[in-house]
Amino acid sequence: MAGETVALTASQLDVPFEPAAGAFFVPLLIAYATGELELNDVHEAGYIPKGTLLGWIIKATDMDTNVSPTLSQKITVGSTDVVTAITYGQTGADGFRACTPTVVTDKTKVSVTNTAAAATAAAGTLYLTAVMQK
Repeated sequence: MAGETVALTASQLDVPFEPAAGAFFVPLLIAYATGELELNDVHEAGYIPKGTLLGWIIKATDMDTNVSPTLSQKITVGSTDVVTAITYGQTGADGFRACTPTVVTDKTKVSVTNTAAAATAAAGTLYLTAVMQK
C-alpha cells in the first residue's frame, strides 16, 4: 500500500557522534524491499548532528528496472525538504547534490520519501552521506 512509513530501528535512534569544529560526513543507509517503492512511502534514514548541512553524496542501486523508469525521491531533514527530484534509483547512479546551507541546531531525523513510484520496483539500497561543517 502506498504512503507507508518505515521507522528507524533501535540502533539508528542516536546520532553516531558529536563532531568537533570543521567539515565532517554522516553516512546513512536505507535498504528497500520491492514493496517499499510506492508513491509517498517514507523511510526514516537516521539522524544527523548539529552543524551546517551543505549537501549529500548519494549512491543508489537500480531500484526501477522498467525500460522507462519513474522512481523519484526527496530527502527531508526534520520537516524541511533539502533535496528533491532524486532519480539515481532509476538506473543505479550516484552523485553529489548540494542544498541551501541548512543550520541544524540539534540532532535531527533524516527521511526519504518516494515522490514518484517505481515503474517496475526492485529491492535495492540507497546510500546517503550528509556533508556538514561545524
